[in-house]
Amino acid sequence: MTLSACEVGITNSPEKIQDDTSEIESEATPEAEEGEPAEDETGVEDTSEDDAEEIEEETEDPLADFSQSGPFSVTVNERTASVTDCSSMSYRVYTPNTGDPPVVVLGHGFARGSDVMVGWAEHLTSWGAEVLLPTLCHYNVFFGVDHEMNGQNMRELVALHGATNVVYAGHSAGGLAAIIAASQDPLASGVLGLDATDTDGVPGVPDLIGTGYAGSVTVPAFSIMGEPSSCNAENNGLSLFRMMSDYTAVKVASADHCDFESPTDMVCAMSCENSAVTFEDSQIRPVITTLGTAAIVSLTGLSPDGSLWWTEEGLDTWIQSGLIQELE
Repeated sequence: MTLSACEVGITNSPEKIQDDTSEIESEATPEAEEGEPAEDETGVEDTSEDDAEEIEEETEDPLADFSQSGPFSVTVNERTASVTDCSSMSYRVYTPNTGDPPVVVLGHGFARGSDVMVGWAEHLTSWGAEVLLPTLCHYNVFFGVDHEMNGQNMRELVALHGATNVVYAGHSAGGLAAIIAASQDPLASGVLGLDATDTDGVPGVPDLIGTGYAGSVTVPAFSIMGEPSSCNAENNGLSLFRMMSDYTAVKVASADHCDFESPTDMVCAMSCENSAVTFEDSQIRPVITTLGTAAIVSLTGLSPDGSLWWTEEGLDTWIQSGLIQELE
C-alpha cells in the first residue's frame, strides 16, 4: 500500500530582484565638454547593487513547515517478529521513497494500540525517516504489564531490522519503553518523549521504573509535555529527562494527553481531555506535530531546520503567545 504525501511543506525563498533598467546612451553636452563632470565623476557612489546584496543577505529562508506532510511518498508493510516473551509481535514498517533512511521506533501508550500512532508514523516517514510501529506485547491488563520488556522488545526489533541509525520515540508509557530501549542500545542516536510517563501507583507494577534507566541515556533527547494530569502521571516523565546529560523539554499550554496521539479517539477523550483550556486543539496539535517532527529530523540529521525549531528564535512566537513554555 502506498500513501502519498498530502502537501509539501517546503517553502521557496523570494526570487532575487534584478535591475532591468536599460542603459541610455546620450551625447555629451557642450557644458560637459567644457569641464562639467560626468555622472560617474560626481563623487556620489552608486549603492544600488550593494543595497540589493545587503537585502539579500538579510532575507532568511523560512524554516520548513513540519506541521505539513513532507516531500516523500510512504509505503506501508505489515510484518511480525519473534522477540523475547512474544513470539509474534505485529508491527508496520513505513518506508519513504528515498535511499538508506534513518529508523525511528515508535511506541504507543499503555492500554492503547498502534492505531493511535499511525498518523505520526505516516507523517515522520513523509519527512524521510523509516518508522517501525509495533503493537507492544506487554501492556495487557489481564496477562501482565511489563514496561521493561516492552523496551527490550523495541531494541530487539531494531536489531532484527538491521538498523544502525535509530531514534526511539513514544507516547505516554511508550515513551518510557523508548527510554529503556535507548539506555540499552549503543546504536541509539536519540530519544523523543511525547507526554512520556513513568510508572506510578499501578497495582502490581513497581513505581518509577524509568529512574533505573534514564541516567544511562547518553544521546540527545527531546521531551514535549502537556498539562499535568492523572493521565500523564502529573508530568512525572520530565524527571526522567532531567536525569539525562543532553535534553530539551517544553510544555504545550492547554494540551492534554490525547493531543499527543495521532489520531486519538473517544476512549482517550472521555478519560483525559482537558475540560478548561486557553488554546484550542487546532492551535495545539500543529505545534506538537511541528516540534515532534523537528526533533526527529534533528536527531536523524535529515535537515538543519529540525534543530532550529527548538532554538529560542524558533520557539519565540509560541512562547510570546503563551502556547509554549520552555521548561529547560
